Order: sequence, then C-alpha cells, then structure tokens
Amino acid sequence: MAVKSGGVNSSFSRGVSKCVSSRSSSSASCFWFKGKSAQITVFIIIGIVILFTFAGIMYFTKTITKKDILTAAEPSLADVPTAFKPLSTYTESCINSVAKKGLLVLGEQGGYIYPDTVGKYSVINPTDADGINLEPLKVPYWHYNIETNSKKNIVYSSLKPELFAADDPEMSIESQLSRYVEERLDECLDDYSPFVNQGFIVEIVSKDAKEVDVNIGDKSVGFLLEMEVKAKIGESEATINKFYVSVPLALKHYYEIANLITETQQENNVLERQGLELISIYSRIDSQYLPPISDVDYQLFSPYVWDEVTVKQKFKDLLVSYVPLLRFLGSSNFYYHTFPEGNRLAQKIIDNSVIPLTGAEDLQVSFDYFAWEPFFKVNSDEGKIEPDHIFINYGVFNFAQQRYETHYDASYPVLVTIKDEYAFNNQGYNFIFALESNIRNNRPAVVGEVIEPYPPSVSSFSCAEEHKTTGVIKTAVIDSFSKEPVDLVKIGFTIPEQGECEIGLTDDSGVVEEKYPAVYGGVVNFANAEYLTGYYPLNTYGIEDDDSAIIGFATANVEGKVIELNKKKDVKVKVMKKVFKKCITPLVCDEYDILVYKDISCEKAKKTCFFNSGESLFQNNGDDDDPLIGINIEADGSLARYNDYTFIDSAKDLIEDEEAVLMLERISGFNEGFIEEEFFTTLSVKGNEEVEVTLVPGIYKVSGFLTLNQEIIIPKDKRCFSYDILTREEQDCFDFDEQVMEKYVEGNLNWEVPETYLKITADDLYTAELITFYMPAQDILSVPETFKVSGGPTVPGRILEDLGVPGLIANISSVIPEIRESLQPIYS
Repeated sequence: MAVKSGGVNSSFSRGVSKCVSSRSSSSASCFWFKGKSAQITVFIIIGIVILFTFAGIMYFTKTITKKDILTAAEPSLADVPTAFKPLSTYTESCINSVAKKGLLVLGEQGGYIYPDTVGKYSVINPTDADGINLEPLKVPYWHYNIETNSKKNIVYSSLKPELFAADDPEMSIESQLSRYVEERLDECLDDYSPFVNQGFIVEIVSKDAKEVDVNIGDKSVGFLLEMEVKAKIGESEATINKFYVSVPLALKHYYEIANLITETQQENNVLERQGLELISIYSRIDSQYLPPISDVDYQLFSPYVWDEVTVKQKFKDLLVSYVPLLRFLGSSNFYYHTFPEGNRLAQKIIDNSVIPLTGAEDLQVSFDYFAWEPFFKVNSDEGKIEPDHIFINYGVFNFAQQRYETHYDASYPVLVTIKDEYAFNNQGYNFIFALESNIRNNRPAVVGEVIEPYPPSVSSFSCAEEHKTTGVIKTAVIDSFSKEPVDLVKIGFTIPEQGECEIGLTDDSGVVEEKYPAVYGGVVNFANAEYLTGYYPLNTYGIEDDDSAIIGFATANVEGKVIELNKKKDVKVKVMKKVFKKCITPLVCDEYDILVYKDISCEKAKKTCFFNSGESLFQNNGDDDDPLIGINIEADGSLARYNDYTFIDSAKDLIEDEEAVLMLERISGFNEGFIEEEFFTTLSVKGNEEVEVTLVPGIYKVSGFLTLNQEIIIPKDKRCFSYDILTREEQDCFDFDEQVMEKYVEGNLNWEVPETYLKITADDLYTAELITFYMPAQDILSVPETFKVSGGPTVPGRILEDLGVPGLIANISSVIPEIRESLQPIYS
C-alpha cells in the first residue's frame, strides 16, 4: 500500500492491543468490548481525534515554527520508502551542487551572486564605480566614497550585504542563496529524466510553488527545499514534500572577519595611513622620487621638476609593492619579518603594516592592489610640479630658498581575500570583497568635509611678451669636449617668486638671442636630455632695450663668451684590487715558567710574512724589528702578538666570489659660477666582469667597499694576562671563541674630503673606452687560520683584531698620498 512521505501509516496490525496509555500516568487502562458495533464506534472516535490532532500540528508547524526547524542542527524529515530513496538522494545532490556553486560565486563577489543589481563597475575608472571589475567577476566595495572624484565633498557608503534574511529579505546572503537555488534547481533536476528513463513516473506538482529556506549557521549552511514531488514505480507510490542539505562551510565566520576588517578601515583609515606613509617615505627633493609634501632647501636654484604622469605611475608602483604587505595579525598566513639591526625605516614600514586584529587563526587574509587606475591629483601647473623659488642677490651676499609643497589627492581600490584552504574537502574557499582608500589634501578624507581648492600656482604673468623689456641677450652653448655648438637646448629663465619663463631652443649654431623680463635674482637654465642641466645666475634689470648682452664664460680656443655643457657618456667600467698583505711576529714563551705569558718569559720569534716582501710598495730598512710601513696591530695576550699589514702596489683581478660596489657623487664641474644639476651614480662589479655606467666630467666624492662571498673563520685564540695582587703576580687566561662569517667586507674606500676627491676631466672621460678603478683590500685569504712557529707552538694566523683592518685601510688609503695616487683610476 502506498505511503505519503511525511504522513501517517494507514495500516494497523490486527494484533494491536486495545489498551490506551496516558502520558501523565505510567499505568495503562484496558477496555474490553464484547460487541462488534462497539468496536467500530471506538475506532471511529480514535480516528477523528488523530485526524484533528495531526491537522493542528501541521498548521502550527507550517505557519509558526517553520524557521525553528531550520535553526536546529538538521530538520526532522519523514522517512522515504526504500524504492524512492534514490530519487530523494538525486534531489539532494542537485540542491548541494547548485548551493555550492552559489556559495562559490557570492564568495568571489563580496557576498553577491548578481552584483550588477546593486551597482556599476568600471575597468577603466574603478574609483568612480561601486566596485572592482575583474571580468567576469565584479567585487563591490564594502566601504567607499559614493560621490564621484570630481566633486569636492566625501560621502561614504557600503555595499556590504546583510547575512540573514530576517535583516534584509531581499538582498541578504540567505535571501540571494534561496533565490539562486530556486532559479537553478530545475536545470539540474531535468524533470528527473534519469528516473523517468528507468520507468518511474515523477511529477513535480508545482515548480513555481517550490520554496527554499536557507539558514547560515556557525559551521554550515542549511538548505531546506519544500517541493511536492509525486513518484510511482510499479504498484508503489510516494509523495515527498521536503528535502534538506547541509553544506559544511563556515560562511558566517568568513563574513564576520570581513566585517571586522571593514569596521577597522572605517574607524582607523588603515589604507589611507599606509598610502600617506608611502608618500612620506618615498618623497624627497629628488626627481627620482615623489615630490615632497613639504620641504625647504637653500640652494641657489632647484634643478628638480616632476611631471604628474610620472609621479602617478611611481605611486601606483609603490601600491603594487606595499599593499600586499598589509597583514592581519591573527591569521594563519601572518608572518612577522625582521630586518637587521639599524634598518629602522624598513622595520617601521613592516610594523605599521600589521593590522592588530585576531580571530582568523584558521584563515588566510591577504590584501592586494593589482595596478588598477587610481584617482590621482596634485597641485601641478599644467602637469609640472616645481618648487616656489626665492633668490636674493645683494653684493657678495646671495640667498636662495626653494619651497616644496605638494598636495596629494588619491583614491584607489584594495582587494581583500579571506581564504579557507581546507573548506570543501581541501578544495578551498575564497571570500573576497573590496575597500576603497581615499586621501584628500595629504590626509584621510573626512566625510562631509568640503575640499578647499589648492593654493594657486605661482603666476607667470611676468613672462608675458609685453614684460620682456631688456635688450637682446645672446647665449651660445657648446659641448665641453668637442667645443662644437649644441642645438635643441631648452633655455628657461626663473623669476624669483613668480615663475619659469620659456626663452627658446638653441639653433644649429647653438645660439639663442631673445629679450628677457627685467628682474633681479633671475636664473637661466639650460636643458638637453643628453647633457647635464646647467644654471647661470643673471640679473637682467639694467640691460636696457637698446643694449645687448652675452651670457657665458671665456673658454680657451673659443671666441667670445659661451656656456659649456657636459655630455653624459656611457662607458665600460671594471674594478681591480690592490691588497694589504700580512706579516706576523709571534711570541715564543717559556712554558715551564710560572707566568708563561709574562713578557719577561717570552721573546719574539721570527717574523712570518704571507707574501714576497719584494713586492711591497713601502719596504722596511732590513731591520726585523722595524715593521713594514702600513698598518700595525698588537694582539694583547695572544701568542700572535705583532701583526703588520703592508700595501702591495700590484693590481689583481677580483675573484668570482668578490663583489665591489662604488658610489660616485659629483660635487661640481670645472667652471666656477656655473652650477649644474646633482649627479650620482652607483656601480656594482662581480669578479672580472665589466659593467656600463653613465658619467660626466667633474669633481667627485668616491666611496665603496669590497665584499668576499666566502666563509671566513677566525680561529679560537687563547689570551693570557698577568697582574699583581698584594705584591704577588698572578695570571688569568681565557679563550676567544671561533668566529665564523659567511661574508666578509675585505676592503673600503672613502675619498670624501677635497684632498682626496676624484677629478674626471673631459679629456679623460670622452677618450676612454674602459675605466679601471682600484679598490684597496685586506688579503685575508692569503692568511692561514693557524700556522706552526718554527721550533715553537701553533699560533693563530687570523685574529679578532683583523676584523678592524678594512676600516683602517679606508683611512690609510686616503691620508697617505702615495697610496691615494696608486689607486687613481686608469682610462684606456
């Protein structure tokens, strides 16, 4: 006989006992009926009672307590006959498949299955949209400025969906999942065609009447489908009304972590503070960096100009590198990186990137910026950023000030990913949402605040043609080496506190002849991409309309005054070394003496040198007691007592494991009164390789170091010292432990005072194809760790004091003229 799922079994056992037991009593009362009609009457009464009781329970369950079923671990469903269990399992499998897909989609899209219903998304301009367009995914902002960037006020909003349908019956995550399963389930069920093909008769009573209730719990998401399905196979029939699937996914947990991050951003401006910190750290008075927010220097004029497009790109590059460094403290992928002591700035960046939140110890939390187009605006003048300039010239007194003040506005998206790598049986699950950072006028944007316009840029009114009232001023520009004219040199004229005037470009003869504004304290600048920019202070006031003048200096073999520019040249460079080698005069002591290390019981052994003394630049006079001129070290208490280093004036190639780094800072050119832009270059050379660097003639500070990428061992060394106690002599000994260094700085160079500056002339540079620099170095590899004294003990060859030799080398190679001269570069 057929049974309805969820109904009451209509068959009764013929041997059923005619006893009725009460819930309020443990005893049973039995009634015995003798007549057949009496028995029928009793059954009718019992049936009516059961019918009304069941109807009442069903009514109240459906209308009042339906949600209570969902809040339980799993709702109680009626048993399904064995013949129809595959059909029930098939339905549940479809629910699970569609539900899982819906969960994956909304997880990737900030809690939305169809994010287009709540906003618009732009690939080109994400900060004037409602989220990030990742095609095909679209991720809404959970915190962003809803106003367009062109407007002067900030209004924050959020597209964070509610989690529960009780809070938002339309767009909550529960409601979206309910609709999604209702919409997509029929496609999966396919009218139960696999069962129909096997002889089942399956009827969905009303497809449009099906209802899916979703309950998001702590560790799972429950899906209860109410859909009447009638099925028949052979003589068996069943009606199934409810199906339930529980998907094991801690969606509530992910949502709560995402909400915690969002609230922290709203309250503490985490993203804006990181962006402002990057601007502060990577801005300085240098065109290779961002223009400073606020700074002042007192050079006669500024060679630094930034263009807004380049600055924007540098800011984007910083965001790409540093946004991923943001870390959620209490997450499974949190890693605290520490830098070597002394690198405080780098450590500060890392420390400030830690968001002090907990609760995601089982999850990975990451932040990303994938070079999306930001909103970026600074107070540029037609895309050019320059300082305000003040120049005062009064007799021999010159005063100049460059005031840098940059106002940054920026908005950019940040993608936040919460990953549970163990969800869905280790397949993993991502919950992704977006946040927007908004910076206005060098601080986090404040809601409701009207953004004031930037201070007006310096007026260029004085550069108008009607204000160029001087006589014609001629400028001839030539190359400092060839003395040939240089064309296409852009000549500008800076007027203190007013602006920059464009004067013109040099012609094929290297000449510009133009009138200038009549001012005091002006500066003429000369710019060409192939040359170092030059600056020439000039007072044009007093050069009358009917007068003429020529700018420049007298130069040998050139008629008249000219301006010489230094061309940048790419040239090959290699580095060789000239070494300081070591000699040791050890002590041989009477080991039977009570005080074996007391000087009276020890005498000097024969000096041992780890080189051929005939190679030395500075020879001794043949007296063994007179050490070679160079570096002298005494190791108190050690048998390796006297250590001397001498300079070998013989160049050697760097070995494969050696790397030299040289830094050249140009101090000035060779024409007094003519100022050029700052120039600095660094070169790194490994082994015997040649590298290409860009140089210009001039006077340079030079510093550098030579690193040996090999393990260096300073062996264990016994040190003994004697002393007096109440007229009695005592002796104490202790060991210096072995020191092992994976890398060793074996040489230093420091030419940073005028007497040691490096002069690179035009003739030297422009005629050379290769420049060879020489690095003074300690030849530590030629010194054995220990050695046997003839007729005496084994003593250390390397001592702890050797570690200070590279620093001494830097000093001695500067103060001894002969060594400094020996290290002069060779141009070939």
